[in-house]
This record gives sequence, structure tokens and C-alpha cells, in this order.
Amino acid sequence: MTKRTRKKSATLLAHEGVCAINNKAIADSFQIQASMRPKVKIPVKHVSLAFSSQDISRFPDDEEGDALMVEIAKKWMEQMGIRNTQYIIARHHDTKHPHCHLVFNRIDNEGNLISDSNERIRNAKVCRALTKEYGLYFAPKNSKARNKKRLRPHQLRKYTLRSSVLDARANSRSWNDFFSILKGQGIDMRFNHAENSDKIRGISFCMDEFSIAGSKLDRDLSFNNLCTMLGDIAAELIIQPHQAITSGGGGGTNSEQGWRDDKDKDNPRNEPFYKPQNVEDNERRCSSCKSCEFASKYQRAKRMY
Repeated sequence: MTKRTRKKSATLLAHEGVCAINNKAIADSFQIQASMRPKVKIPVKHVSLAFSSQDISRFPDDEEGDALMVEIAKKWMEQMGIRNTQYIIARHHDTKHPHCHLVFNRIDNEGNLISDSNERIRNAKVCRALTKEYGLYFAPKNSKARNKKRLRPHQLRKYTLRSSVLDARANSRSWNDFFSILKGQGIDMRFNHAENSDKIRGISFCMDEFSIAGSKLDRDLSFNNLCTMLGDIAAELIIQPHQAITSGGGGGTNSEQGWRDDKDKDNPRNEPFYKPQNVEDNERRCSSCKSCEFASKYQRAKRMY
């Protein structure tokens, strides 16, 4: 059943368990069922499923295109555990890319609450699986074809930093390469420590006073994943001069130092690793001498990873 509203350029593609004669009747239907669990603060949820403009031919503005969109939307609900409840699926025509809106009741027909825990993680997995199943277009992770005009200022900063770091990662074969490329682009990098420990717990990136943990920037930019691709960092820290290592999380800061608290400036764990003048001589010396300055830093670097 479809119902078109020209004024809002919307099409009601499918619905279940609601009276769909008008918007008020739909809202009343949701409210009546939600009243079975009055303590739930957000009983009705809204989700938008957007498809790439490159898939516009797959979703023509006709019954065939509408049917495919409904099929995918229903599979999305099923895989997200949204079953036995009220819902509506509406298609909008106000943008160049095909998309539809789902509104569903988290209070199912039996009065049980549909969980929304970890929904972001589950949603990402389900969307990737459906995109692959239906052969839809999936923009590359570092695609430059994204519409930057649609991004808000803070989103644009994160996108720009993410793109630059991913490019650096793709063009690096070692941590030394990675450091050099980032430095050339004006990007600072820091290793983060757990409290009272020399072991590296994460990595952070900073550009134009905007800083963020690598794991929050992109899954491939977490410390462990970077080590998988670029190798063990401990040995390279001895060869490559590096920035101060900070303790705590990977979030940003507006302090003058930018990456560590002034109260920690005397902490030996926050000292940078400097490049020795003769690396080979120092390495040989440190293998047999545990008292020299370079040896202590070498041993500390080995313990970090």
C-alpha cells in the first residue's frame, strides 16, 4: 500500500500495526502501544536509510524501486532485532540520493521492550552486509568524492584529518615513513600511556589544534592496527626522533603544550625519544651496557609494546 503526499514529496511505502489514514492517526497508534511501558523515555524511534546517488538507477520512482527499498528496509529491521512491532516506511524525494525513513515502536505488540544497546555498531555491520548482498555502491573509506559542503565545521575538521592520516598510512611501509608524511602535512602524533605504566595504550593525531584518538578517527588508525601494518614501534622509536608520549586518553586539549599537562612535564615517561648520532654504535653499546642513557631509553621503548 502506498500513499503519496505531493506537498512534502513523500511516499508511504509500507506500514504495520498502525492506522494510516493520516499523520495524526499514525501518531495515535504509536502512542497507544507505547503506553504499555510508560517508563520508557523514547518508545518510538526514527531511522533514515540513505543510498548512494550512484545507485539511483536501482531505485527508480516507481513500484519496482519502491519494492526494493521496502525489501531492504525490512531486512534491516529483521537483522537489527526489530520484530513483532508497529512501523512505517516512507520514501522521501527531497534529495538527489534515494532514501527512506523508518519509524518503529520499541514497545512490541506483546509489551516487550526492543533493545537499542550497541545499535551504532550493529547498524554499521548490518548496513555493510546489506550493501554487499544487494551489490550497492559503497564509497571507499577515504573517498574524495564526498560532498564536503554538507559537513558541519567540526565534521569537516575530522574528515580532513582522517583523510590525511589514512593517505599517510596507505603510502607508508614503516613508522618512519608514517612520521615523515604526517610531519610534512602539519599533523602531530602522540602515543598515549595508561596511568603508572610504560606500555603504549593508544595513539592520537592533531592538526590545527584539533586532536582525536586514532581509534575514534578510524578503526584502521588504532594503535594495534597500525602496528599490524607498519610493524613493531619499539625498535623504530630508537631510530626515529619522536614527540612526547602522553598519559591518559586520546582526546584533545587546548593547553599551550597541547598534548600533556604541565604538571607532568618532569615525568620521565613524557620525554621525547631523540635520534642518536650513530645508531649502530649506540645499539651495540646498549646491548652490552645497561647503565648508559641510551640503554635506559632503549629498554623502556622495548617494554612499551
